[in-house]
Amino acid sequence: MIAEARMDALMNQGWQAADSTELDGWLVRRNAGVTLRANSVLPASAPFDLDKALEYVENLYVAHDIRPSFQISPAVQPSDLDAHLEARGYEVRNPTLVQCAPISDVLAKLPAPTTPTPDVNISTTPSTLWTDCWWSVDGRGDDTRAAAEEILVRGNALYATVANDRRAQAIGRLALVDDTAGLYCLAVDKDFRRRGLASAVIHGLLHAATDRGAKWVWLSVLEDNAPARALYDRLGFRTVSRYHYRVKA
Repeated sequence: MIAEARMDALMNQGWQAADSTELDGWLVRRNAGVTLRANSVLPASAPFDLDKALEYVENLYVAHDIRPSFQISPAVQPSDLDAHLEARGYEVRNPTLVQCAPISDVLAKLPAPTTPTPDVNISTTPSTLWTDCWWSVDGRGDDTRAAAEEILVRGNALYATVANDRRAQAIGRLALVDDTAGLYCLAVDKDFRRRGLASAVIHGLLHAATDRGAKWVWLSVLEDNAPARALYDRLGFRTVSRYHYRVKA
């Protein structure tokens, strides 16, 4: 399996912020406030002076009109950073599990395709149909869409779409990093659920990833998302790390 610190680095590469600042072992990410991952500190190494580092981060984020936030995983440095942030009034947000599985195992466990088998289109860029479907399911407001779409196309990734002539029914994104692949943005239009489309999207993406040399697939799932966790458990995913965010109140 993949070590916790490497998992943090893979997820950072799979969902890249527009700007970042290196701060004595911390990566201070900024993306116009769109998504917590892209607007939080990844604390990979302990800074020499913790108090000064915290003050710098808070001032930098406030200057960019971003609420100061940190991604806290078992690999966080310093190891007691979570307690320091709690003492400074930071609140816990989005407890999340990081899960991983060999791609071959997931493909073997995926349900047999429905009849008729959905036609899954795989591309290296997201189409308008893809982004419209994603935003209709997971959108956070029209004024943030452009910044969110820019995150999608940073780095190497595959995009799966099940669609008719005018509308995407299901979509997914697979970030390709080294010999691993990260599953993001899995979404099914509310009018087309319970038809096996999510499994078809995963199947199409993972087959395409193996052709590109990927051996492992990873994903993040909110700890309280019982339906998604049940699906991933059936597909052979196992928890290898976890994280939550600390956001300044």
